[in-house]
Order: sequence, then C-alpha cells, then structure tokens
Amino acid sequence: MNFKNQKIKLMFMVCGICLVIFIAFYRIFGHETKAKPSIEEEELLLEPVVEDKNVVEEKVTVILVDIKGAVLNEGVFEAQEGMRIKDVVDMAGGFTEDANKTQVNLAERVEDEMVIYVPRIGENTDLEISSQSQKNDGKVSLNGGTQAELETLTGIGPSKAAAIIAFREENGPFKQLEDLLQVSGIGEKSFEKIKDELKLN
Repeated sequence: MNFKNQKIKLMFMVCGICLVIFIAFYRIFGHETKAKPSIEEEELLLEPVVEDKNVVEEKVTVILVDIKGAVLNEGVFEAQEGMRIKDVVDMAGGFTEDANKTQVNLAERVEDEMVIYVPRIGENTDLEISSQSQKNDGKVSLNGGTQAELETLTGIGPSKAAAIIAFREENGPFKQLEDLLQVSGIGEKSFEKIKDELKLN
C-alpha cells in the first residue's frame, strides 16, 4: 500500500509541476503573442493617409490670343488667364531679328481675343492695328499703351505721350482715367477730348 500511495503522490506532484509550467508558459508567451499586432494590423498602421481625391481643383481659364508681326510664328495661341505678353511671344518662337522690342510691353497681362502686334524696326506703327497689344475695341490702354499708341489720341503729341509714360513709371499704374489730370500738360479740356478713346488696361 505504501508503494501505491507513493506512486499516486508522485503522479500528483508531476501533474502539479506540469500545470505550473503550463500556466507560466501561457502567461509569458501567450501574452506576448496576443499583444503583438498581426501583419495586417502593422500594414494598416504604416499605411499613409491618402488625401481626398474629390477635392475640386482650381479651374484654369483658357483664352485665345492672336499675335502678329515680328515673331517667328504668327498665329492664334491658347494661353491661360494671368499670363503676360512675354509668355505669348515665347509661344510664338520669340522675336525676329528685326523686331522693335521697345514698342512691346512684355509685362502686360493678356486678355481673351487680344491682338498683339510686334512692329519691325523702322516700321510706321501709327498705321498698324496696334503697335502694342489691345483688344479690338478701338481704345488705347492708359496703363499699357506705348508712345506710338498714345500719340494716336486726339491732341496728344510726342511730349504729352512721353509725359504719360513717365508718370506711370514713376507713380505706378493709373487707378482711374481721371488720374490722367495729374500728368503735366493734361488739363480738363484735353481729358474731355480723349477720355472716350481710352481704357484703363
């Protein structure tokens, strides 16, 4: 009987030790396994945030500009609102060797249906459609008109045209047509004669 009892006690001891080892193993390794994220979870954590593709992009307005004269490729070009005459000249391949660049305001912004005429050196620009670049409305741009264009205004000769250009270069663009009265040599009577022939830009 003593031998049998000892055998039973030994079995209980072995079972107890195995149970303790199993519990310890589960607490150590089972906890780590559960805490470690799966591969899918890791991918989700590392996945970059994608911006909403439904955000409306800023609309770009396309306009048509006709450039003629002393450029390599005359024609109608598609431009974007806000572009300058310089950009359209570049689209046309640039100036020819005989282009009178001084008669072109490269910084002026282009408009839809604008005609840009680049005169050649020695050319009589007074007889052309426009020596600078103006819309086909028959008016001269106060802020963009060249010496030759301004001289086409009623009663405006070379000296007054030069005074207008000097004034805007020193003081910045005219904000309204009436500001022309601040130019030396331009009085009320002169302004009344030319105000209908002018546009601000």
